[in-house]
Amino acid sequence: MEIKNIKNVKGIGHGLLILGILFIFYSVYSMYNVFTGAEAAPSVIQMNSVKISLPTGSGTPPMDTELISGKESSILTNMGLWFMLMTFVASAGGRIGGLGVKLVREIKIEVKNED
Repeated sequence: MEIKNIKNVKGIGHGLLILGILFIFYSVYSMYNVFTGAEAAPSVIQMNSVKISLPTGSGTPPMDTELISGKESSILTNMGLWFMLMTFVASAGGRIGGLGVKLVREIKIEVKNED
């Protein structure tokens, strides 16, 4: 392989390494902001409240009780989905960075003469 081609491959390796690190930092920064409340997770799912009717006695209508708020369960579900997406982005960044490291690393070959 020519020296010019090796420099091109190393340049691509450095680019992939930087891209992978940027993916990882973005996902960690985004998850930190969402879980500390600095910004809201993207709203993907809207859930309804979970309600049950409790019997009150004869002659009176049953009383509706809310077990889980729809807003709170939507926030929890959306945060879970955001966590899974950002975990995927971070792992993809790790893979991309790993490819970059493999391209940057020098290959040393030793030749032994057995006489």
